[in-house]
Amino acid sequence: MSVMRIIRLHMCAALVAASAVAACGGASDATGVSPEKTCQQDPTQAKCVVVTPVDTTSLRTLAARSNRFIGAAAGSLFGTNPTFDATLKREFNIVTPENSMKWSSIHGVSRAVYSFDAPDALVAFAEANGMKVRGHNLAWHNQNASWVTNGTWTAATLTDVLQEHIATVVGRYKGRIAQWDVVNEAIDDSGKLRVAESVWGRVIGPSYIETAFRAARAADPDAILAYNDYSLEFPGVKQDSAFALLQRLKAAGVPIDQIGFQAHFQINADGSGVPSKQALIDVFNRFAGLGLKVAITELDIRVRTSPAASAAELAAQTNGYSTVVQACLAVPACTTIVTWGVTDAASWVPGTFPGYGDALLFDSAFNKKATYTAVKTALGG
Repeated sequence: MSVMRIIRLHMCAALVAASAVAACGGASDATGVSPEKTCQQDPTQAKCVVVTPVDTTSLRTLAARSNRFIGAAAGSLFGTNPTFDATLKREFNIVTPENSMKWSSIHGVSRAVYSFDAPDALVAFAEANGMKVRGHNLAWHNQNASWVTNGTWTAATLTDVLQEHIATVVGRYKGRIAQWDVVNEAIDDSGKLRVAESVWGRVIGPSYIETAFRAARAADPDAILAYNDYSLEFPGVKQDSAFALLQRLKAAGVPIDQIGFQAHFQINADGSGVPSKQALIDVFNRFAGLGLKVAITELDIRVRTSPAASAAELAAQTNGYSTVVQACLAVPACTTIVTWGVTDAASWVPGTFPGYGDALLFDSAFNKKATYTAVKTALGG
């Protein structure tokens, strides 16, 4: 091949490369391609095609960078749906059982019989995938075993039953469950302790709360013990009552380590429904002032599904998720964020709030939603 022929070939190659750079929008680094993009040569044309890389960083990776836990509740799809399990372990570094550790599930047959297969499987899954577990729950007015609610008890005997249950369940998972919802929803919407509707409050009285926490501490001295409730995110009588209750218990030396904000929110037609970032920061700091860690324990943000939510309502939902995560990151005591489920296909919302749903980070086909992107961005992704 002649020297001139070689020169012409090199000149043609240089022209093609220059055309490719121009097609990519000009040079912004040494390659002529902006750093966040990749320029791939199109073999059919003398130009390149811009390809923006997909960020595959998981939520759990981002949360870990700020020493936080991001998690989800595992319900009926866990262990039965491979996509559910894969999503759970890929995206989250803490998991909580939706129902399998509640009284009716784990201790539903009789005082002497426990059912540990489901919670054992969840704990083993978490350990195999580098995840923590958040136990839920040890004393609640709902989903109790019928042998408890229909029994004829004295305060002393039912106290024995409660202590025995906590010693058995918490003791079984000693050192394996990092956080426990010990007492759940002890305060009603009017700010009063539940009595008539709670077998614990009705038979034992308010002292069951202290009994439960002390029993949990005795069973696992290292677990983080939480009081968990809904609607504490909003100022008012319920928040004030919860604060006063925990203040009294802490002053009495009751071993309460954490306050759990359930954070079940509903987007209204005007886009309201989620407190502002500053309002959340203020309430988180209020309870942190008692020496408590803060957890967002059952986060979901529901929107209308019938009729369908407007674009403005969906935007408010997305912004709501971002707001909650940003508020948590702004408060050092806030260490944990758990969504109440993974996919809209298995959410509790439609069955409880007819006409509402689509409350989580993944749709029914496990596609990431705008809400997922909002959480990821807020975490620093």
